[in-house]
Formats: sequence, C-alpha cells, structure tokens
Amino acid sequence: MGKFGSSGWRTVAVAGNSMAPTLVEGDWLVVSWATEPAVPQLKPLKVYVIERSDRPGIFVIKRLIEIGSGENEGKVWVEGDNEASTDSREWGWIPATELRAHVLFRFKRAKSRRGRK
Repeated sequence: MGKFGSSGWRTVAVAGNSMAPTLVEGDWLVVSWATEPAVPQLKPLKVYVIERSDRPGIFVIKRLIEIGSGENEGKVWVEGDNEASTDSREWGWIPATELRAHVLFRFKRAKSRRGRK
C-alpha cells in the first residue's frame, strides 16, 4: 500500500482460487506497486496484492473490506471473494503496510483453442 503508481505498473499472474469467481487461475493483472505506506489512498472493495510480514516474498490477492479505526488504526480487514479463502477471517486485522499494490485491471485467461481449425 502506499503512493501507488509512483514506481510504475507491473503484471501479476493469478494462481489459486481465493478470488474466484472474480479472478481465476491464469488471469493476468496490471497493478500499481506502492513505494511507501499511505493509508489515505486505500479504498474499500478494491483488490490489492498483499505480502504478509510472516511470509516475505509470497504475494496473495485479496479484496479490502474495511480500514481499521480506534484500536485497529493502521490495520485493514481483507477477504478473498471465495469463502474458502485464507484471509482476515483466519488472520484477523493485518497491518495496512502489508498491502503492496492495488489492481488496476485484469486480462482474462485465454480460452483453449483445441478443436478449432
């Protein structure tokens, strides 16, 4: 999370089903990577790339559900669109600084051309 766009756009491949049916394995996302934390830029219901501090180098894609306040200031609640997703329903509130990029748009996975001539 942070000043999105300052460091440019990147592409990210979707792996797994935590965001199904919205995003499915094989889709490609164009994301705006964050350069530094900036909580005011976060928008609930938008989709973000997250890097959990306890799993550096592993990125997951989740939807921002709520921005914390009070005792949860500086934290966010994120969920996958698939109810079977591992997310804040298991983790609880996570530091907003773990949001690394926000999704700008998606390229759907190409359909198989088998059998076409």
